[in-house]
Amino acid sequence: MKKRARSGKEIALISASVAAGIAVFILLFAWTAALSDQRRTSMLKEAIAEIVEKDGEKGLLELAGVPIDDIHYGYEDLPLFSGDIPVWQLTDEERRAAAIYEGAKGYVVQIVSASELSDTGQGAGVVISPDGYIVTNRHVVGNGTDFIVRLHDGTVLDATAIGTDPLSDIAVIKAEAEALEAAAIGSSSELTVGSSVYAIGHPYGYAWSMTQGIVSGLDRMVTTDSGGIIPSMIQSDALINPGNSGGPLISSQGRMVGLVSSIHSRSGGAEGVSFALPSEIVMDTAEQIIKNGSVQRGWLDILSVELNPQIAGYSGLPISSGILVSQVVPGGEADKGGLKGGSEAVQYGQSVIYLGGDVITAINDHPVNSYSDYFAALFDTKKGEKVSVTVMRNGRTLVLKDIALVQQTEGNSRWLVR
Repeated sequence: MKKRARSGKEIALISASVAAGIAVFILLFAWTAALSDQRRTSMLKEAIAEIVEKDGEKGLLELAGVPIDDIHYGYEDLPLFSGDIPVWQLTDEERRAAAIYEGAKGYVVQIVSASELSDTGQGAGVVISPDGYIVTNRHVVGNGTDFIVRLHDGTVLDATAIGTDPLSDIAVIKAEAEALEAAAIGSSSELTVGSSVYAIGHPYGYAWSMTQGIVSGLDRMVTTDSGGIIPSMIQSDALINPGNSGGPLISSQGRMVGLVSSIHSRSGGAEGVSFALPSEIVMDTAEQIIKNGSVQRGWLDILSVELNPQIAGYSGLPISSGILVSQVVPGGEADKGGLKGGSEAVQYGQSVIYLGGDVITAINDHPVNSYSDYFAALFDTKKGEKVSVTVMRNGRTLVLKDIALVQQTEGNSRWLVR
């Protein structure tokens, strides 16, 4: 029997049916694959959730073969995992504070006297060189000579006193160690009023505690217990308590910009006003102590009085600010340099002062209107250095050049009448 040839319409219909069948097959295959992918994804999520619940994010990454110890967040090399809290759960400021603490705790030490009979208290110190030099406050070490230094990792070291500077309340001790972690030293010029600062110390024995605040003021003049005046102090509102003394004040860049020195409060505890020595003064003083055992700071060998309108009016002086030279040490450097003391003895409070002498108005072109200016003008000078002193004498301004300075001591720095 002869087969009938298919018409064009039949062929087209068959082709359309085949195409439709293929399309349906493809759709069914894609739908099945999607269901399979969804199921696999769902199963994977469930498995991951179980791992995270059991071992945390760190366990999940470790299971995937990721070297956790080599992962860092990126700010100051802060580890991605800090304790049980992943870093991404912290705010930017919290991450910054955590990074600063991690970077600083290794060079902050705890200082304790090696003798119970010593008047030394307990405070903090800062390692400033890998070979064991540590800077702290003089009132932390007192008159002690031997100390115990504790590091954050639990290491205990013996240390001895190198020297102190009573005026700035700075001391240096030397630990018997090598390759210690030393502080990154910055500059107080990094700071402005409002800058964030951090302090690490041992308030009331709570070791390696950190507190945070802002810079409340710069270039503050602070009177020390020895009667001296320290210029350029950093004022902050960081909560400083006994045990913080001698610890670092740290900038938001993670560098030491000051040494915590004192608190001003009625209770003796933190009340929002604390001071730190600028790192420039700290390091310069420490270097001198390490080299010489003391600080060779210059001083004028005179008995001085801070001029005020009452004294000026009584004396008939044309100026009412400056430093009145009451007396000079006979045959001393100031006497040799031409400074003149007074001759008219008068009672001034509980002191006797002498009127009629020179009034110092500038030292090395640094204006001197008060004791603060006077201390600031001489703070960076050295024993034996010669200075130019501008004075008012008998209504005339004179410049006395090349007056040699003597060594400033705890004793002669009190030759002041207030």
